[in-house]
Amino acid sequence: MKLLLTSDGLSSRKIQKEFLKLLDKPVSENKVLIMHTVMKKRQIKYIKKVTKHLISTGISKKNIYDVNITKNVNAKKFKDFDIFFSMGGNTYYILDRVKKTGFDKYIKNFVKKNKVYIGVSAGSIIVHKTIELAGWGKDRDVNEIGLRDFKGLNLTNIAIFPHFKEKRRKEINLFKKNAPYPIIELKDKQAFLINGKAKKVIK
Repeated sequence: MKLLLTSDGLSSRKIQKEFLKLLDKPVSENKVLIMHTVMKKRQIKYIKKVTKHLISTGISKKNIYDVNITKNVNAKKFKDFDIFFSMGGNTYYILDRVKKTGFDKYIKNFVKKNKVYIGVSAGSIIVHKTIELAGWGKDRDVNEIGLRDFKGLNLTNIAIFPHFKEKRRKEINLFKKNAPYPIIELKDKQAFLINGKAKKVIK
């Protein structure tokens, strides 16, 4: 299992360096699928930023594809990818769309094949067994769609708290005190890497 869970993607050289170590073939030969929920033109800049970071690592632009799961897409149509890039947004909405499009099963099978999963913000939260952490604290996501089932993809027992800032230390410590699972808070430009049994925070 290769999970690279981040706050804001491949935003630092250290994260990019660790990312390259995960690849099983020359970087330019890898195909990337970016999953997103962009609904407004101003949000397209986030996809461009992700694409720019990928290209800077040596990924070929022609090998970068994206899928908008706000639409009725079928995950089964997307084959032969080496890297799955799950972007951020509203965690409740993303999890709901992931399940409705079949990308929940797709991601689980993808990870089982020892391919690389990169999560950004909400994309890092959904791989835990529950997304309840997304609704915690002052900067929490709002459950606008009224999602009732908070079960995540259950790929790891470690929850990620992205975009952490020291002023939120009391909030996260309170949640940690009551949570029945480990939590790792990540600031922007930080990541948590799970590579088989090896785990480490990248700062």
